[in-house]
Amino acid sequence: MKSLVIIDYGSGNLHSVRQSARRVADEHSKEWQVKTSCEAKDVADADHIILPGVGHFSDCKHNLSKIQDMEQVLEKRVQRDAIAFLGICVGMQLMASKGFEGNAVSGLDWISGNVVPLKPEPLANFKIPHMGWNKIMLQNHHHPFSSQIADTLFYYFIHSYHFVPDNPEDCLAVTDYGETVTAIIAKENKIGTQFHPEKSQKAGLNLLSAFLDWYI
Repeated sequence: MKSLVIIDYGSGNLHSVRQSARRVADEHSKEWQVKTSCEAKDVADADHIILPGVGHFSDCKHNLSKIQDMEQVLEKRVQRDAIAFLGICVGMQLMASKGFEGNAVSGLDWISGNVVPLKPEPLANFKIPHMGWNKIMLQNHHHPFSSQIADTLFYYFIHSYHFVPDNPEDCLAVTDYGETVTAIIAKENKIGTQFHPEKSQKAGLNLLSAFLDWYI
């Protein structure tokens, strides 16, 4: 049986993510155990990892850092062992080098780049935060996970900051909100969505299902 661990660090939309993950796991052809955990030892034994995240970048990073051995175990399992990792919203942003929500705060530095404020065209009358349904467009068709993404589908966003990678090829998909906004980050075994798959109905469930199939 495969193990999917959703990290509980006090900063995620945990209930909805767990319910959606369990739904797709129950429909999956392989047997999956889905669990939430705040224990590094559970993450050490996981086959796939989801890091959700809601709120302020620095608060989320602080909460993650407070869990004994969690960052060290994540570094080993994700960076060295290369198991499949999905970051959602701030969980995706934490893969960056730094976040600039308030003071500059170091991220996990797995994908080079920064998390910066949205700055839509001033005359376009776009409200901050970006909240609601928006369409994504694929940018990098070479990453293996790109074949699992349906181009031009709508997903649910709520955020005021976004991840700008140093290498444009690490941006798998974008959306438009008065500027080009990173929607999906992808590098090697790591993907991250600025939108919330667990709130994105069928499109989001399909993405979660594809994630379970990935790196097996």
